[in-house]
Amino acid sequence: MRRYLPYCLGLLIASLLIGGPLAFGLYYKANYRLFRVVREGVLYRSGQLSSPALRRAVHEYGFRTIISLRDGSHPGEPPPDSAEENYCAAHGIRFLRIPSGKDYWEWNNGTAPAIEGVKQFRAIMDEPRNYPVLVHCWGGIHRSGAYCAVYRMEYQGWTNDEAIEELRRLGYKNLDDEWDILGFLQHFRPRRTWPE
Repeated sequence: MRRYLPYCLGLLIASLLIGGPLAFGLYYKANYRLFRVVREGVLYRSGQLSSPALRRAVHEYGFRTIISLRDGSHPGEPPPDSAEENYCAAHGIRFLRIPSGKDYWEWNNGTAPAIEGVKQFRAIMDEPRNYPVLVHCWGGIHRSGAYCAVYRMEYQGWTNDEAIEELRRLGYKNLDDEWDILGFLQHFRPRRTWPE
């Protein structure tokens, strides 16, 4: 039995060295859902965080504002992240819900419903007292990615192509098939060019 002890110990150590990081990676992916820094101290993006991950992220990053791009699947249905909204209300964190329904991104006669959501988003981002801000949707790729692309163009002077390329790089693999969002971002102009 003693001669197998070094092998068992070696196997245990190897399991911990491999299994520990793997387990942490799976935990992080399940709870933090593509959490990313857009601009340090200003804007962060993610998918829907679990409740423990939200509490930890609020503690670590000090979010003052959370923007949810989620709403109920059917009219009158409560939003799927109402627990997050309640948490924010209880902890003095500003919470803004920007719903994005059918045809939200589609341009029609020079306008798109998304422009109203972008105006709300800009109102938050125009005020440094709202920072840091977390914007999220369900998966952390599509809607939150589109709003972060708007941020890049509006506040950081990125071109439409640069912002769209970042979306692709960060996982929006089917962007070219979603012509409504792609079209919105290709035709988006920072507000200095918008008639108010």
